[in-house]
Amino acid sequence: MIFIRPVCWQTSGQPQINRAAHVLVIGPGVFGRALANCAYQAGSKVTLLGLDESTLQEARSAFAGLDGFSMLSMEPQALSVLHESSVDLIILAVPCQALRSAADWCRTVLWPLIRPEKSVPVLCAAKGIELNTLKLPHEILDELLPPDAGKGILSGPSFAQELQAGLPTAIVVASADGDVRRAAEVLLHRPHFRVYGTHDVVGVEIGGAVKNVIAVVAGVVDGLGLGNNARAAVVTRGLGEMAQMGVALGADPMTFLGLSGLGDLILTCTGDLSRNRRFGLTIAQHHERPASQILADIGQTVEGYSTARSAYLLSERLKLDTPILKMAYEVLYENRPVRDAVAHLLNRQQKGEFEWIPE
Repeated sequence: MIFIRPVCWQTSGQPQINRAAHVLVIGPGVFGRALANCAYQAGSKVTLLGLDESTLQEARSAFAGLDGFSMLSMEPQALSVLHESSVDLIILAVPCQALRSAADWCRTVLWPLIRPEKSVPVLCAAKGIELNTLKLPHEILDELLPPDAGKGILSGPSFAQELQAGLPTAIVVASADGDVRRAAEVLLHRPHFRVYGTHDVVGVEIGGAVKNVIAVVAGVVDGLGLGNNARAAVVTRGLGEMAQMGVALGADPMTFLGLSGLGDLILTCTGDLSRNRRFGLTIAQHHERPASQILADIGQTVEGYSTARSAYLLSERLKLDTPILKMAYEVLYENRPVRDAVAHLLNRQQKGEFEWIPE
């Protein structure tokens, strides 16, 4: 990805940058680099952590020469400079299926190293549902991180390339801990990067996870040339399936009309930068190619692929009627032909639009 210096959006209340706060970003992928850049532009000292030097190579070329920005391998010998460091915020910018190992590393390696004297907020930017356990990101963090660590979920419509280029973006941070929401606002909020807060962790997580699956299906619809009407139907009915799952897990239904629901769904289903949509497009246009080969060609994590399985299994566990999720699972994991799956959706028994809502 080409690094573009951010646009400078001036406001009268812009704070003077003094690099007093320290933000750790774990994960040097495209989104991790974009979030690290936001924290840096907001005035914090930033340390970007990657598995090894090779994973940091692109980041080094992007951020070379920035005072107060450092990049470290997660190997023990490289981390000695963090010994008893003051850390104000940790951001986990890793794929959902890698979140457990990243959280365990924080618990066993990072926490003893920095020895925090106060609760350090941890923001998780992973979007998905863990495959083996069907757990949401906050459940993984609760299982592995210290009880006194403040935890939050960062989500919303945010292509990494646009974010890193300094184009206006709005995201939401969900946490039951008001201090975590306030820390995110203080350390990340900028004129071009607006941070909103909510207490609905489950709703934000379900929105961020399920929208990726719906985007794959929207890509299939576009790849088959089924038209704008069909794509709009998939997006709208997909939003219903997303809300149905969230409400079953205790989420506020209004959350799905917000940034992590409708906002992220529209972006991912229609934007040309969406890897999930591109994955679906390619499946429809080159259905003879295995999904593994298409994923390799894309070369970046496509969360909708793994989430298609975990979201479908979670829906089955909850006994929900989610035909779009079911068809996505069968196409990706049971080799159901895409045209057959679309025909099945169109020929389902007629029903009311909101029958899933309890009376």
